[in-house]
Amino acid sequence: MKDLDKLKQIFLTEVDEETLLENQELIRAWEKDLIESESFASWQDHDITLNIARQVKVSYVDISLMLARNRDLTERQRYELWGKQDACLFILSLIEKDAKGKIQSIQNEIKKALNATNTG
Repeated sequence: MKDLDKLKQIFLTEVDEETLLENQELIRAWEKDLIESESFASWQDHDITLNIARQVKVSYVDISLMLARNRDLTERQRYELWGKQDACLFILSLIEKDAKGKIQSIQNEIKKALNATNTG
């Protein structure tokens, strides 16, 4: 956040009103993304979330093995197992999002903007 504060000083002083409004909007968007991503990243790293992810992965593997090994499953049973697999994938897609990568991307944008002002 130190870079963001520095960016505010540069981007919000000694600029015309239109540029000021554009810069304020851009900075607000970066702040919002950083806050959301940092919150999500801390949630992802929580012990409970990591435990849920492990359990979901184990369930997905178990279901896959049931589907592969048991040729006596009815069509309904197969559909139910596929539905459970879909649910596992959905949970993993929520838990495994790359929040840390998003934070890094935003920080890179801020640094790029700072560098542009230093060289320009």
